[in-house]
Amino acid sequence: MLNVLNSFVNWANGYIWGVGMLVLIAGTGIYFTVRLGFFQFVRFRDMWSRIIEKGDSASGISSFASFCTTMAMRIGTGNIAGVAVAIYMGGPGAMFWMILIGMTNSAVCFAECTLGQLYKIRVDGAYRGGGAYCAERGLGWKAYGTFMAVVFGVACAVFMPAAATYTISDAFREATGVPMAVTSAIIAILLFITVFGGIKRISSVASMIVPFMTVVYMAVTIIVVVLNITKVPALISNVVTSAFGLNAVFGASIGTAIQQGVKRGTFSSASGMGESTPTAAAAETSHPVKQGLSNAAGVWLDTVIVCSCSGLLILLTDTFNTASGYNGSGIAAGVTGGVVFVQAAASTVLGGLGNIFIAVMLLLFSFTCLISYYYEAETAALYLFQKPEQQKIRKAITKSMQFGMPVLVFCWGIIESGTAWNLSDLALGTTTWVNMLIVILLFPKCIALYKDYVEQMKAGRDPYYDPDKLSWKGVDVELWKEINAKRIQESKSL
Repeated sequence: MLNVLNSFVNWANGYIWGVGMLVLIAGTGIYFTVRLGFFQFVRFRDMWSRIIEKGDSASGISSFASFCTTMAMRIGTGNIAGVAVAIYMGGPGAMFWMILIGMTNSAVCFAECTLGQLYKIRVDGAYRGGGAYCAERGLGWKAYGTFMAVVFGVACAVFMPAAATYTISDAFREATGVPMAVTSAIIAILLFITVFGGIKRISSVASMIVPFMTVVYMAVTIIVVVLNITKVPALISNVVTSAFGLNAVFGASIGTAIQQGVKRGTFSSASGMGESTPTAAAAETSHPVKQGLSNAAGVWLDTVIVCSCSGLLILLTDTFNTASGYNGSGIAAGVTGGVVFVQAAASTVLGGLGNIFIAVMLLLFSFTCLISYYYEAETAALYLFQKPEQQKIRKAITKSMQFGMPVLVFCWGIIESGTAWNLSDLALGTTTWVNMLIVILLFPKCIALYKDYVEQMKAGRDPYYDPDKLSWKGVDVELWKEINAKRIQESKSL
């Protein structure tokens, strides 16, 4: 049965992740970057400052809590195992394209998160938003919004957790000998405890774990770099030459390097696939662009920084093999990518604790990823029943998902690894195609909002969104007037 499923998923992924995906993500990222005046470089400092902006409410979480919850989804399995797979399949050059796509993908993330904020609504006292809401309210595409909600709900609840759960269980089995079923059961229980508290508890847990795990992982990478500082020039040369298919030692073609870099960079950052939009919409902020900038910074942290940490660990210690025949000196021949590359790299510094360290990092990275998946799936499901008279249905769906998703997570922790990764790739690719259509069509509104934001910044004001001055059909005008009531009143009195 699994062989039949694998064959179908591999066939589907061949089309979904083909040349069209490269053009869609890379092309859109470059186009958005140019149209927004290279904002991720021009407003680099401003972009990072929006992460720590304070302020929450009964309806929304703070920008920092939203950022950490979004980063909980981004900094996950792809940052460790995904980077290793990319290097195995595409050689060291995949790292070059992964970093580049992270920079341009930040423009795509900026657009979708800005739109998520713009078209958010209040449901049962809490902000809700996402691709489906943008489709309905921004374009008037109710049917497409319903289609998006179904696709995202199934993808985030059923398929995307597969790779994350399996990777945690496999890492602990390799490091400690603990059976995968035991680890999967523990993950499922922890997931249930966390999601049962709703977005407030999810964001609170993420705000505690994400900063800690990121700093610790970066610290170990810095130690490895310092100990191997003389190898850095050669590493840079290998990455660049391999990226353009000019290094015969590693063998991978330029096409394979680009495809793997874009694929894993997209999987890690989740830019364009709509994953970050629901959490961005949940934030309390005075201007949609503020949350767009915060999430754009998150893509840099995830793909440009954390993914590079994994790449540096693997390449500097030569603990990798490639599909084209290269065998590293620090890894057994025949090892085909995954967590073991990074575990072997960490062991060069931490000795016997290296395997356990990476297993713990994977547990933190992937668990926070799972709690974010839950919130995205819940938001998609509740979109289908957003009418006031459907409140009881929403409560029933929420309870069902709080019990049901942990059960699915347990099941994914004990299946074959190839199936887990292939299903996650299928879900990621499908949601990317479905979501990007909406982001591209609504992008002109992002440009208008960004111009409004920049004008206010130049005037020395803390930017806020006034729907009386700039608005479109589908925007919840009264909600935004309520959010910025004090600021709007002050501007009128000047």
